[in-house]
Amino acid sequence: TFAPDGSPVVGYDSTSAGFFWLVGQGGYGIQTAPALARLAAALAAGKKVPEDILAQGLQLGKILPDRFRA
Repeated sequence: TFAPDGSPVVGYDSTSAGFFWLVGQGGYGIQTAPALARLAAALAAGKKVPEDILAQGLQLGKILPDRFRA
């Protein structure tokens, strides 16, 4: 699947209680699945983003579902 901006969508939907997005790997699932799975697990559990993922340059706002809200 692809999101309109080509980036994954990971995180809780602010308009649908309890709905968690983890989509939009757009053909890069094999490469991104390990990090996105760890990130999703942390976000779903209300924990901090793993430091090693942040160190790779992740800008969380660029993958959260609310980035598409106008």
